[in-house]
Amino acid sequence: MRLWTFLKEVLVELRKVVTPTRKELIRYTLVVLVFVVFMMLLVSGLDLLFGSLVGWVFGDLPMFGLGG
Repeated sequence: MRLWTFLKEVLVELRKVVTPTRKELIRYTLVVLVFVVFMMLLVSGLDLLFGSLVGWVFGDLPMFGLGG
């Protein structure tokens, strides 16, 4: 009985779902891609910065890989 009630509620909720238009879908996809690229650049930049600082502090690497 509980399973039947659950399935009925699932069908009720599925009727409420709104499918985005093609234009909305493209816009949402572009927003996500731009955000992901931005975050990749941010994390990569911070990784380079902190990695270089740690290497410089401990004398293992020159700052930002420059020099000898």
